[in-house]
Amino acid sequence: MRDVIGQRRLLETLGERALRGDVAHAYGLSGPRSIGKRTVAVRLAQTLNCATEPAVPGGCGRCRSCQLIERGAHPDVLVVSRIEPKRDISIEQVRAMQADLSLRPLEGRWRVASVDDAADLGEHAEVALLKTLEEPPRHAMLLLLTPSPERLLHTVRSRIQALPFRLVPTAEIAAALAKRFGKGAEKHAAAGAGRPGLAITLASEETARSERKALENELFKLMESGLTDRFAWAADLADDPDTRRRMLEIERRMVEWSELLRDAALVSQQVTDRAMRPERAEDVRRIAGAVGSRELVDTASLTVRLARDVTEWSANARALLELFALKLPYYAAAGEVAGRSRHRAAVL
Repeated sequence: MRDVIGQRRLLETLGERALRGDVAHAYGLSGPRSIGKRTVAVRLAQTLNCATEPAVPGGCGRCRSCQLIERGAHPDVLVVSRIEPKRDISIEQVRAMQADLSLRPLEGRWRVASVDDAADLGEHAEVALLKTLEEPPRHAMLLLLTPSPERLLHTVRSRIQALPFRLVPTAEIAAALAKRFGKGAEKHAAAGAGRPGLAITLASEETARSERKALENELFKLMESGLTDRFAWAADLADDPDTRRRMLEIERRMVEWSELLRDAALVSQQVTDRAMRPERAEDVRRIAGAVGSRELVDTASLTVRLARDVTEWSANARALLELFALKLPYYAAAGEVAGRSRHRAAVL
């Protein structure tokens, strides 16, 4: 499909079927954040409603219909998401979406509704959604987007066709960045860690690069801190009253920091050509030289697990963060060996 990076085999089949109108009534688009789920949802809606002939997978991108869908202004294409400051997508939103899907298309050939993130559906909203999945209108398609499909009810998952998105090879992302932004942009491909959306954001937004660097520095500062400061950090981050925002911030840190810790673990094993954060190679080398290889591997593995299971800790985010603070290796940038020894003795 047009401008989609990766997922080639999956999208070739889906695009051809969409051109013929031979599509399922509901799809579940799942995969890591920034992998391309939203882009594919838009391209699928454009394929079904593009006004240009002959039609092409992903739509032409130029006709009025494609442009309205791109801007989120097409009357037949709806996006449903959580409304701040609510914790969930409400049953009222689902019922409004169902009423919308039941109507005949106004301008296009299909009504398309995307639920993003479907894991945000409230309990009653998700049960109500079953009505549409069991009795779908012939002219409508429902797309459920989520990085965590396991959080959906089994009865929902069993009624949708799964479209799992896979991490994209770095070389493929690099080629797409160079084509889109020009020579030099490909240096951000590795930082995307298989997620094209993240690589595009880093290549195009200075603010995103600054925020990324700030999070990296937060980890380095935490590694130099004692338990008192680490626990204070955990308490501050866990105190956000907005549960969803708090868990997203924790997940973001665990994902980003797992990459740095993974790089340090690899360097400690003399592997230096597979870095996910090559721009922080010097910092990573210093950590690898000061912290034991086994400790780095264990901490990187723990961080990956916490990122994956963060939603299960939503009721006790502080416990998750304090566990991480306890397990995170101590690293003194100035080589304070004595201080490091005292810290480890205190933990043990």
